[in-house]
Amino acid sequence: MILYYSSTGNSRHIALKLHEVFHGDLIDVCDCGERVSFNLEDGETLFLVTFNCFWGVSNRLEAFLRKSEFRNAGKIVVIMTCGGYLGGGDASVEKLFLEKGLPKPTVYSLVMVTNYSILHDVPPPDDQKKKLMHAERILRNILQGAQKPYHSGWLIRRLTPVVHAQYEKSRVTSPFTVDSTCTHCGLCAKNCPVHAIEMKGGKPFWKLPKCDICLRCLHHCPAKAINYGDSTRNRLRYLCDSSGETHTS
Repeated sequence: MILYYSSTGNSRHIALKLHEVFHGDLIDVCDCGERVSFNLEDGETLFLVTFNCFWGVSNRLEAFLRKSEFRNAGKIVVIMTCGGYLGGGDASVEKLFLEKGLPKPTVYSLVMVTNYSILHDVPPPDDQKKKLMHAERILRNILQGAQKPYHSGWLIRRLTPVVHAQYEKSRVTSPFTVDSTCTHCGLCAKNCPVHAIEMKGGKPFWKLPKCDICLRCLHHCPAKAINYGDSTRNRLRYLCDSSGETHTS
């Protein structure tokens, strides 16, 4: 069984690669309710692919993992995509599963293209290709059992709750803006994983004070009309499709 949560396509691409090898159910967490019961077959591995959020997972995914049931989960493998450094992301994920009485997951860090343009520049297309080629090599090693699992050091683990607490502060929606290039397509409202957006007068309106800050709305906007304050202005937008091809605008 392969669960994934993706904002701009990185984690979805990896989940599809896993599915080619291991088959089984391929499940987008965003298509699920907050509370789901999963029954795994004897010997079946539970895979989770998601993106790094301040050395942890998103609020939506954390709530999903805490409330859902995973019956007969004997082995859990988590692949966390990130733009550079996973930090104590492994410690955060381990805590979530162990608190449910589930096996300690094996965690892998997979550096791909950053999409957190609030803080970072999205790299130019040539650099994106290099990063994704390297990610494909690491993924092959994971599939072949040749990649060493990620394990953060004791100091990083001690710092992880402090760093991840910054994620909660970052989740405010008030800085989102929409400019006059908006085409009123409604894609942002339709695709928001936490239903934080609704269309009012033909333009998106963030009706919730907080969201997952996954930036799916910003990167998927065909008109580049959505920004998060001034920090994302003039920064590239990024998408990775199911074949692993990137799209930058």
